[in-house]
Amino acid sequence: MSDAPTPVFASSAPAAAGLESRARLPWRRALVYGLGLSGRAAARLLLDRGVAVLAVDDRDPLPELEALAGDAAFEARRAAELSALPADVEVVVTSPGVPPSRPLLLAARERGAPVIAEVELAYRLLERTDAIVVGVTGSNGKSTTTALAGALIGASGRTVEVCGNIGKPLCGVVDGPPGRIFVVELSSFQLETVDRFRSHAAALLNLAPDHLDRHAGFDAYAAAKARLFERQGEGDVAVLNADDVRVRGLALPDRVRRRFFSRLAPVGDGCYLLEDRVVEVAPGEPPRTLFALADLRLEGEHNLENAMAAALLARAEGVDAAAIVSGLAGFGGLPHRVQRVGTRGGVAFVDDSKGTNVAATLRSLEGFADGSVHLILGGRGKGADFGPLRDAVSAKARRVYLIGESGEAIGCALDLPERAEASRTLERAVRSAAERARAGDVVLLSPACASFDQFESFVDRGRAFQRLARSLEGFSSETREEGAGG
Repeated sequence: MSDAPTPVFASSAPAAAGLESRARLPWRRALVYGLGLSGRAAARLLLDRGVAVLAVDDRDPLPELEALAGDAAFEARRAAELSALPADVEVVVTSPGVPPSRPLLLAARERGAPVIAEVELAYRLLERTDAIVVGVTGSNGKSTTTALAGALIGASGRTVEVCGNIGKPLCGVVDGPPGRIFVVELSSFQLETVDRFRSHAAALLNLAPDHLDRHAGFDAYAAAKARLFERQGEGDVAVLNADDVRVRGLALPDRVRRRFFSRLAPVGDGCYLLEDRVVEVAPGEPPRTLFALADLRLEGEHNLENAMAAALLARAEGVDAAAIVSGLAGFGGLPHRVQRVGTRGGVAFVDDSKGTNVAATLRSLEGFADGSVHLILGGRGKGADFGPLRDAVSAKARRVYLIGESGEAIGCALDLPERAEASRTLERAVRSAAERARAGDVVLLSPACASFDQFESFVDRGRAFQRLARSLEGFSSETREEGAGG
């Protein structure tokens, strides 16, 4: 399954039978801040329900808006052109990338107008239906766990929408047949501005410093993640990582059932690794095997954790062990997550462009032999300390290639000048790594940074890495280039 961002808009055609979500919304005019994927999907959803939309974006020029521009109730402007929030705006819907400190958002809050996330807008329609929502958040592994949970639930014959921060906005899939399960990846940015959003089953995979350039410290970041559980009630399930002390100790509503997963020790309610299989336990019930390690196609301890979390989410929706095993067998992973692209002269090229924070890069490095990695690091930092990389990089990396805005800062934190090269661009890094690597080595892109200094997204960066690798003489591809036919 690809996570490549593809614009998805709710249809303006008449709703199919059973679409209670077609009910009108209580506002006459909305401001949508941010015209990326989620902002455009939110605008389309609002327009389809009779709400006039003023859309604003910080970019100049504005993005292409051909799917919206023909609607008479739609207007788009640069944020800098608005000196004040228009008096007739009754609600503001924000895209995840828009910081809450923007003047128009502050003005809306001062006025008392709701400021809500795109996922919150979608949920306010879904809560009127028989839809079931499953939420996934965490510092790392969100997309894989979201997609995997969708695959496991789908293997049971249920109709599933895999959406959210994975690249398919929730607003874009609200309309459709009844009885669906929505498995939604949620970032801290999205959870900042939810209010009524409620997941029947919700997972917090792990907590590590991330996005500290946006949040006021780690505690504020963790608090944003914990908002996923605030509206849960009787009969809802919280899936938590027992091996992460910060997750294990999270304060949650007493009425919510806590189910834990662990690679390291037995748990009282949830699942854990017992030799070569994952065993589920629950109070008053005998243990049962959920799946064997051999059933999991994904490599790495982090992916075992993702699979355990996904399995518990699926169990919360009534999926049996046979469907879980079937779903695992059919799931080969997502692009740009420790994805082996191909080889050249015995050197493997691995795309982990989704490794956008220090913890993700550390997890990626765990899977490689000491002294074998030619590691490409750098991009736009998020306010985190790069120091924790030093020991792992010292052990695993034969050489480091530093790119982007944070390259110099990472080099200082690593303090390995004899092994570090200031490549500055991804193209120079790939060419230099290819020249220096020898059979048995790995060229790994796992940047520990966001991509926005030189690329549109981590997907854009990963695709660039894959194109550069495939352009090398003698390169043999193991994966098809995204977008290729066949």
